[in-house]
Amino acid sequence: MTVPKVGDTIYVGSRRYLGHGRDDFAGSKATVTQVEEMMSLGRTVPFVSIRELPTRRFNWEVLEQEQENLKQEFGDQRAHPDPDMRPEFNEDWP
Repeated sequence: MTVPKVGDTIYVGSRRYLGHGRDDFAGSKATVTQVEEMMSLGRTVPFVSIRELPTRRFNWEVLEQEQENLKQEFGDQRAHPDPDMRPEFNEDWP
């Protein structure tokens, strides 16, 4: 496994939320801002943070396997927040 370094460009997928559309995110190329070891399923694995979505960490073991497919899907686009502010998609879940 080749772990990215701070400043590297990687691909991340999109995120869409029914109850909090304000947090929707359009995936694609993103810039790594942090790499840290964290626990996942009882093992220590690398997690990466990106400039375009600083509140989320991505398990690199999982994301690395998706890189080629994400590259095919998104090409040269850049990842960015893509909020859906319609009230019906921003109701709090019970």
